[in-house]
This record gives sequence, structure tokens and C-alpha cells, in this order.
Amino acid sequence: MHRRYFPIAILTGILLITAIAGYLIPLESSAQPVRILLPNKGGNVIFTHETHISIQDDQCVTCHHTTLKDDDPIACKSCHVKTFDETFIIEHPTQFDDKQCASCHHADSNIDRFTHDDHALDYADSDCQSCHHDESIEPEPQACSNCHQKEGKDDIPSLKVANHTRCASCHDDMFDQGVEGCGYCHVRNEQKEQKTADQEACSSCHEESIDQLIPTTTVAFHGQCRGCHETMDAGPYGDENCDKCHMN
Repeated sequence: MHRRYFPIAILTGILLITAIAGYLIPLESSAQPVRILLPNKGGNVIFTHETHISIQDDQCVTCHHTTLKDDDPIACKSCHVKTFDETFIIEHPTQFDDKQCASCHHADSNIDRFTHDDHALDYADSDCQSCHHDESIEPEPQACSNCHQKEGKDDIPSLKVANHTRCASCHDDMFDQGVEGCGYCHVRNEQKEQKTADQEACSSCHEESIDQLIPTTTVAFHGQCRGCHETMDAGPYGDENCDKCHMN
């Protein structure tokens, strides 16, 4: 090889090695993706994740509502899936960390927000039968749990059914909100939620099907994205603006 070509050969070799190394050694993936492709039969959506993070001042919890102060939240599609089927039931425990279990499988809740004295004095005007049975069934007012147990039997409904039926007769506005209305009375026990073992199924407390408790992917994204855009009066959110997000 002629000497004048030697530096060129060296430089070419270095560039070739650098190029090969770039292909063989992957870069560390960013915890926050720049863009996310959302496949959809109505037209794929390219979600500008990095731009939205900037708008929200790096507050992940604004969109990732179960993450609290977690700087590395799980992907929305881990919980909000296309179809809640047998595959989801089997595979979902492997999709995210155990710390996320309590987001859905809350171990316990109480009714600390319910105040008996306030109801008796302010709402029932000391008429106990407004909530309790009449004297033919309950000569003296007593705790509901004395007769109504966790599981119903014969003609005695369960404690949950009995209380909900009685409460709903006055608080139909709260019950009309479905799951969102639970917080008016129930408070989740955060200490017990730290234990993720022996989590009960949703159906142990909720009568609604899982797709009514957890929105599917489409419903979740439409509700979150369009709802935020409408609140901020920025970005597409009306039915006539589908093509602003969905590509043909």
C-alpha cells in the first residue's frame, strides 16, 4: 500500500469499527420515551410523550394517576388493556412491580368518613328507624353486623348489601357515581396495602365487571387525553378532531 493512503486506511478502519460497535452495543433506553406509537384500527396515534412531560413540568402523576411520586411509572397499557380476558388475568401480575398491586387490589377499607352521631342528630332528627328496622324486626336499635354478616344467608342479606341498600335510599347521588362515589364513606387502609400477598379478587367487593372498574385502553386514553385537552382548552378533543391524532 502506498504510504499516502495509509492515514486514509487507518481513518476508514476506525470509522468502520465505530459503526459496527454502534450497531452491536445498544444504547441504554430512556426511562421517558420521546414518542409512543399507539396502534389503532381507526388510525395509529403518535403520542409525543416528551412534549407532554415538558408541558406538565415533569409531573408524571398528572397522567399516570396510580404512581403518586414514582418517577418511573408503569406504561398505561399495563393496566388498561384492549380486552380484559383470561390472558390478562394470568399475565398481569408479571407486568409490573408488586408495589403497584394495591392500586387495584386494596387490602382493606373502612368507613371512617361515616359519622353515626351526625346522621342520627342532623339528618334523622333522632328517628332511629330512618336507618334501622322498625320494632317488629329490631325492638332496640343495634349494630347492623349483629345480624348481617359478611356473607348473606336465607332471607338476611350480607352486611354490604344491607348497608348499601339502606344508604342508597338517601344517597342516590353518591351511588350514581359508581366507583368514584366510594370515597364519600370508605377510606383505604394504606398500612395493610403495603402487604401484597393474598390479594382478594375485585369481585369480592365490587359487583361491576372488571372492564367497568378499569377502563380499556381506548376508553382510558380518550378520557384522559380529551378530558385534559378540554379542561385546558388546548389541543384536539372534539369528535370532529379525530384526524388531529389518528393517522389514516
